[in-house]
Amino acid sequence: ACDHMDNAPHLCAAAKSHIDGQSNPSVNLDWLIFRDKISSYHPIELLDSDERWEQIEVKFNEMTDIPRLCLSTEWKNKLLQTSLESEKALTPESWYNSKEGLENLMIDFEEKINSKLCSMDIETILLSAEWQDFLTDLQEDEVEKGS
Repeated sequence: ACDHMDNAPHLCAAAKSHIDGQSNPSVNLDWLIFRDKISSYHPIELLDSDERWEQIEVKFNEMTDIPRLCLSTEWKNKLLQTSLESEKALTPESWYNSKEGLENLMIDFEEKINSKLCSMDIETILLSAEWQDFLTDLQEDEVEKGS
């Protein structure tokens, strides 16, 4: 991007010379949110120190074909248009008309709109027979151990 920011040579030089050991990666919060919602969908009683959390987390991490909630097509289009308008307002015409410009933005947008901008459909998962049975079995096993 520095090649296209003619009016910011000092900023680009500083950015290129700065080596930062810190990064700001995205953090997947699915497990924490899922864990927090279990009690809303099943009567199992789990304390924070409960060893059954490990079994639940293993099952959670083994899930495939996870149902997701994503933006409607209308909102996706609005978000894409806002992103494109912002890029045009913030970057020189030579950049957004270049091969690496808006075309790459749209490709990146399409990749993220159906992944990072979606959330796990926790309700569908926890109300499924598979998860209800699993949690009920854990609950009954604990009751049997306690008797």
